[in-house]
Amino acid sequence: MLVIPVFIPHRGCPNHCLFCNQEKIAGQVRGDDAPVAATIDQWLARSPGRAEIQVAFFGGSFTCLPLDDQLAMLTVVQPYLADGRVGCIRISTRPDCVNKEVCDLLKEFRVGVVELGVQSMNDKVLAASRRGHDSAQVRTAVALLHEAGVSVGVQLMPGLPGETRRSFLAGIDEVIRLQPDFARIYPAVVVQDSGLERLYLENNYNPLSLNEAVVLTARAYAKLTAAGIGVVRMGLQPTASLTASLIAGPFHPAFGELVQSRIWLKKLRAALARLLPGEHLAIHISHRDRSAVSGIRKENINRLEQLGFAGRFTIVPEKSMERGSIRYVVC
Repeated sequence: MLVIPVFIPHRGCPNHCLFCNQEKIAGQVRGDDAPVAATIDQWLARSPGRAEIQVAFFGGSFTCLPLDDQLAMLTVVQPYLADGRVGCIRISTRPDCVNKEVCDLLKEFRVGVVELGVQSMNDKVLAASRRGHDSAQVRTAVALLHEAGVSVGVQLMPGLPGETRRSFLAGIDEVIRLQPDFARIYPAVVVQDSGLERLYLENNYNPLSLNEAVVLTARAYAKLTAAGIGVVRMGLQPTASLTASLIAGPFHPAFGELVQSRIWLKKLRAALARLLPGEHLAIHISHRDRSAVSGIRKENINRLEQLGFAGRFTIVPEKSMERGSIRYVVC
């Protein structure tokens, strides 16, 4: 699938959330409507023959924009939808900017995917982060979008002020009950010129450590995927702007791989713990998972050896196995 990104950073947002400085995070400046068609044409020319193509308006709260602005951008995409060059439109928005009229408009203009900035399902955390909406509005928005036949993604942000490990994972359970189609998990970081920067400099906010963020995200990932909800990204996209403006917090350019490695380590450790004395375990995996299984700088292999499993296992990458699958053979 090809997603053609059209960035509208912070456009439509009715308030300024505590964690937000969209230009620093996205590495984009305010966009205009005029280049939308040119952007689509450029991407289509570079990617001929792609089977599934979406045009995505990212970075702002699309349905909070003035109606004329929404219509202008949606209208530009309609010819591409009509002739089949583009399959659907994807937008991001806020839960409090979704109602029945909005859903009717999205359906009319073939918006097929909506990503909601949920961040937390704890009302105290949402208020402390100056989100401007509560968890009830999240539940309503997801229900309305599903009723309209729109796929729903949720963006979640562990580590916000007032959020605990327990409250975040309880929020994951609530999200699962809503049955979104997919999720993204972006641990909160402190960037320049954000409200979190002020709190951090005043010693009134402590971000998660990298290890805490990895462990918590791994738990959330396990819960969501077990419920059939795909997690399409973990950790912020590394950009030059984000790197330059980062003050503190659990940012890592390969955060998703750190999480996957943590999950693999837990699986392998449990399997090896079941071995009887003298037994050896051949661990068959997809060749595409080799890096995540071994861990960055072979951290997982080294950890398993430190735990007393040195010489008791062999990693066997196979091209025929699907990514994420695993098969154990006791020798």
